[in-house]
Amino acid sequence: MLHASGIGSPPVRIPTVPQLRAYMKHTGWSSQPPGAGGAIWIKEEAKIGIPAISKSDPVIARGVLERLAAHERVSLAALAPKVRYHRMDVTLLRAANDQRITDTIPFEAAATVIGSARKLLRAAGTTAWHERGDIGGNYARRGDEVLKKARMDHTQEGSFIIPLLVPLSDPPAGPEGQMPLPDMELYTAAPEPFERRVTRTFAQSIMAVKEIIVDPEGTPTIGDLHTVVERGVSREFCSALAQILAEPAIGEFETTFDWADALPGPATMPESISIDGDAHRKIEDAAALLKRNRIDAGSTFSGNIIELRRLTKDPFGYVTISTVRRGRLSDIRVRLPFAQYQDAVSWHQAQRAVIVEGEVSVGVGRRLVVDHPVKCRPIDEFQPTLA
Repeated sequence: MLHASGIGSPPVRIPTVPQLRAYMKHTGWSSQPPGAGGAIWIKEEAKIGIPAISKSDPVIARGVLERLAAHERVSLAALAPKVRYHRMDVTLLRAANDQRITDTIPFEAAATVIGSARKLLRAAGTTAWHERGDIGGNYARRGDEVLKKARMDHTQEGSFIIPLLVPLSDPPAGPEGQMPLPDMELYTAAPEPFERRVTRTFAQSIMAVKEIIVDPEGTPTIGDLHTVVERGVSREFCSALAQILAEPAIGEFETTFDWADALPGPATMPESISIDGDAHRKIEDAAALLKRNRIDAGSTFSGNIIELRRLTKDPFGYVTISTVRRGRLSDIRVRLPFAQYQDAVSWHQAQRAVIVEGEVSVGVGRRLVVDHPVKCRPIDEFQPTLA
């Protein structure tokens, strides 16, 4: 989590009153019916009053934060960022070079990092909506909406670090299903907000570029290109990443992902991913391959698990994936053998998104189903592919 740092302990950045209310609601506080002057929030024996105000007042916000910090027995400096970023996915973009970047960075290099980071997020926003190897200017409106809401926080010390903030909307309603029968196992969860899907696509794309394009010897095969495109990588994403790495002042580019406390992130995805500047040529070559070869990811879809169900004696279990299909948010039910269904339960518990390949058909009640999946596994697991 982001925290205050630097010479002389800079002043604590106070969250807004709406951010305080959201944090308190998520951490078990309940608001009593408001009166003319405001509302009393209660948790066990503790009470905190929040005055009724039409806009955030920093003096009032600080007072609420101080009382909340006293209740949680933490310092103001420790609690403030937890509240500020409670509903934000934070990506720290770090450019490093021991020889040239210490507390400053060449202005041209900084401009490249910021401009290319925008391209990375925009590309991830489009491939989160529809995976494609070459976007070709056809950016998704939903992805661009996330880009417009994204914020850049104050830079941090430690080489050159830019915090990229993506606020999360309230998650959509979870699946509506029947009440569990006595012999039925049932797990449910709300779909992830689309903003989380964009940041997750950003993270898994960086991870796929490093593990499938950069780290292995030789040129990526067509199978490798399919693997990275399925995970959100595009020509535009590769080009923007290569542009950062090609900067002479940047010897390494690192991304660190800090998922919003309000919505737990994938437990098995690396917290940070770094790529050396020397890799820019391999990534440029991959971008050229993605432009020359049309990679179709239409037979696969990915997303988080929002429901698992199985009757006790059934040799199969059913997993419902929240995904995007043909430009629409969709829920697709996948039938899995019992052993694989058990694996899916553990993936769900670890908040791992999955990737599925198989023919989607329309089942009973016009539900989208995959009865015979070719593959179903966590999206952060890579398997060798054939050319």
